Amino acid sequence: MTAILSLTVTEDGLRLPRQLFPRLGEVEVIELNNYILIKPKPRPITANDLRTLAMAALHEAGLLTTLAWQPLSPVSAAERAELASRLRGARPLSEIIVEERTDRV
Repeated sequence: MTAILSLTVTEDGLRLPRQLFPRLGEVEVIELNNYILIKPKPRPITANDLRTLAMAALHEAGLLTTLAWQPLSPVSAAERAELASRLRGARPLSEIIVEERTDRV
């Protein structure tokens, strides 16, 4: 696409028509050896952006997978009360867990 630009050079500098860049927002000017580069300022990266990028990179590298099972259902009040009564004893929790596991074998 060819376009004819109407440029104005003033004491302040070079003026370009804003309609050429409707969504440009704030810009930064970079002076290089043979030319001047005018480009949009990078928008700040939020924590959510970083999280999304990190998750995507981990997924692409095969280090992150989506779980195939459904989340656990909440524990009922009766189950919580029963567990609390069992944990009030003098025995350590590790012994209770080991005992329950031997019953399943």
